[in-house]
Amino acid sequence: GVSLSDSEAKTVTLRSAATAIVVREHSHEVQVLMTRRHAGLAFMGGMWVFPGGAVSAADASATVLARIPEASRTDCARLCTLQGEAIPEREYLSLMIAACRETFEETGVLLASDSAGRHCGNDLSARLQEKRSAVASQPELFPELLRAEDLFLRVDRLVYWAHWITPSVVPRRFDTRFFLAPVPSDQRVVIDSTETVDHAWMSPAALVAAATAGNMPVSHPTLYNLMELDASLHEHGSLQVLLAAEAQRNVVAILPKMVHEEQTAMVLPWDPFYRNFVGESVPEHLEYPARLRTLPPRMIARR
Repeated sequence: GVSLSDSEAKTVTLRSAATAIVVREHSHEVQVLMTRRHAGLAFMGGMWVFPGGAVSAADASATVLARIPEASRTDCARLCTLQGEAIPEREYLSLMIAACRETFEETGVLLASDSAGRHCGNDLSARLQEKRSAVASQPELFPELLRAEDLFLRVDRLVYWAHWITPSVVPRRFDTRFFLAPVPSDQRVVIDSTETVDHAWMSPAALVAAATAGNMPVSHPTLYNLMELDASLHEHGSLQVLLAAEAQRNVVAILPKMVHEEQTAMVLPWDPFYRNFVGESVPEHLEYPARLRTLPPRMIARR
């Protein structure tokens, strides 16, 4: 690939994106929902991914913000920029809304609750499946669907998990927030079969093993999130304890660098040589939590 100079790299627009790490406790284990992208897709074709995508203007509309109860806004995570500055409420709520909308479009799982706070059940989800393709092509229909069914987005139930920014030398860049989204143990998934061709519920450990063995290709950020989730589960023992413990976790932005030597490697900010390599760096003052720093400081990109 062509390496961009620093000045060129700055001109590549960072698109805001949101991802849901959908988790459930099922047959005595914590499982994560992964979907497989169609092999023919230009972007990440054939890869196993978490549901997610770019934020749309409709995700910040007054109509959809009206579907978030006031108490949920007060209790949800506050998000920051790469520099650690707080971002405006409308902006961080739109990221959580995008995560919910994309999850519905790609998996049929509706991360919404009724007025009593009960999670949207499988029967209601089944009835709403026919609306998915319309929402996918017109994101502004998502709030209409919520309003018609009197459903609410309890964004305080999403745990803000991670913040990854695409390396500055990559031509297609995203500024992506990851949210843990717990769902009932019997949650049904109906994949859309255009973008997504398969799905799997597996424990983080099993997913890490499958990815490492090359049986389930995943992106590096996906792998790191699974490794950290696995470590967190070992620490906390159950999903319920994990969700409570991580509810207000400190999320520090991760901006890796791509280094081309004998092989191409992704170098993470906690690598001792990170600042010596070309590309935009994270600010000096950022400190990474101990659990992240135990993960590999660099990883070889598979050819």
